Amino acid sequence: MNSQEFEYWCRRQQLKAQTIDLIASIRPAPPSRRVQGRVKNVSGVYPSRKMGQTIQFESHTVELWAIYQMEHDPEVLEFYDQPPPFKIQYKNAAGRNIGHYHTPDFFVLRSTGAMWEEWKTVHELERLAQKYPGRYQKTETGDWYCPPGEAVAASWGLKYSVRTDAQLHPVFTQNLMFLEDYFGFNANIPASVTEKIQQWVKTNPGTTIAAMLASVSGVRANDVYTMIATQQVYVDLYAVGLVEHWRVKLWPDQQTADAHGLIAVEQSLPKKEFISRALLLPNTTFLWDSRLWTLVNLGETTTTLLPCAGQPIQLPTAFFFQLLESGSISIQSQEKLNSTNETVRLLMDAASSADLQQANYRFHLVQAYFQGQTDIYKNIKPRTLRRWVQQFREAEASYSCGYVGLLPRTASRGNRLPKAPTDASKLLDQFITEHFETPRQARTVIRCFQSLELS
Repeated sequence: MNSQEFEYWCRRQQLKAQTIDLIASIRPAPPSRRVQGRVKNVSGVYPSRKMGQTIQFESHTVELWAIYQMEHDPEVLEFYDQPPPFKIQYKNAAGRNIGHYHTPDFFVLRSTGAMWEEWKTVHELERLAQKYPGRYQKTETGDWYCPPGEAVAASWGLKYSVRTDAQLHPVFTQNLMFLEDYFGFNANIPASVTEKIQQWVKTNPGTTIAAMLASVSGVRANDVYTMIATQQVYVDLYAVGLVEHWRVKLWPDQQTADAHGLIAVEQSLPKKEFISRALLLPNTTFLWDSRLWTLVNLGETTTTLLPCAGQPIQLPTAFFFQLLESGSISIQSQEKLNSTNETVRLLMDAASSADLQQANYRFHLVQAYFQGQTDIYKNIKPRTLRRWVQQFREAEASYSCGYVGLLPRTASRGNRLPKAPTDASKLLDQFITEHFETPRQARTVIRCFQSLELS
C-alpha cells in the first residue's frame, strides 16, 4: 500500500493514533532477527512479488506454506516477517511467573484488520502447552490461542493469532508452488490458442485438462497453466494436484464451477417419490445408485431387477418400496433422462456468470429453508423465499434439478410482442427512411417542426 492507501485503510479500521504509529513503524523496519536452520527445520527466504522484498521462513513445511498462502490471498494486503519483539508474561507448569521478549513469525495487514501471527505444528503446540500452560491453550473446537500474546495485542486494539499446520491445505499449497513460475508471467500465447481454450471450456464445462489436450490441436499444457494462473480459466486448486491432468477439471469461472457443484449435491440428496403399484409394469426403467435398472417382475414378496450389465437381483418387495419412497430408487426412462439432461444443459449454457452467482446464493437459502436453519434466511422477505422455494420444486419436478429453477428469469420479463399495429409500424419506418435518413430532407422536416412549435 502507498501512503494514501495506508491512511484510507487506517480510517476504515478506526484505529487509535498510537496504534497507527505502531503499524507505521513496523512497515519500513527490517526483520528484528535473522532466522536460523536447525536439525528439524529448514530455513530460507522467499522472494515475494506482493511485498517487493524477500520474506524469511524458519520452516519449509509450515512458515513457507503460510507465506505461499498469504502471497496469493487477496485479503492479505501486506505481511512482514520477524516484526519487532514485545514482552509477554505468563506462568509455566510449576506456576512460576515468566516474562521475556517474544518475536512473532509475522505481522499481517488484512482488509479486515491487523494481527501478529505465530505458526507452529500441532505436535509442537501439544508439547509446549504441557510445558507452558499459561502461554498456549486449546479450545474445545481444537483451535489454539496465546493469552499473553492476545493481551498485548488487545492493548493496541489489534489481534494475536496462533496458526497451525492443520490450517494449511496441502493440495492447495502444492498447486500454488507449482504455478509460482506462471503468476505474473506474460507468456506469449497466441490469441487464437487462448480463444480455443476458452471456447472449449465454455462449451464443455468441467472437462479435464487431459480431455482438452487430446481434443484441441495446437494447445500445450503450459498454455493451460498460464491461463489458470492469470484467471482466464478456473480450476479448484483445493481439489486435486495440477499434474494429474486426467482429474483436473476446467471451468469458465468460479460461478460456473460452484453452480455445477451445487447441482451435484442436489442430485445426491434423497428425493421421495410416491409411486402407484399400477405404474410398476414390467420393463419399467429405474435409476438406482447412478445406474439404470429394469423391472422384470414385481411379486407379492420378491421383486426382480435387471441391471444394464450383469445378472438380475431379487429384493424383498417391501424393501423395494422403501427404496422408492426414500428416493433411493426413482422411475426414469432413458428418453426422459436424456430429455431432462439436455434441458438442464441448455439452461445452464444460457446462464451468465451473474445469473449463476444469483442462483448459487438462492440455492443456499432454499436449502437452509428445507433444513429449518432460520438464522440463515432471517433477513429475506418471506414472500421472496416462498417464490424461490416454489421455483425450485417446480424445476425439480420437471427436470429432476431444482437448481435451474433458481436461475434469474430476466430474459422472459416484460412484453416481448410488438406494441404498435403492423401497418402503423411499416408506415413509421417508411417515414423515417424517406425524411430522416437523407440529411437534406431531415433539415426540411426539422424546420417544419420548429415552425409548428412557434405557431
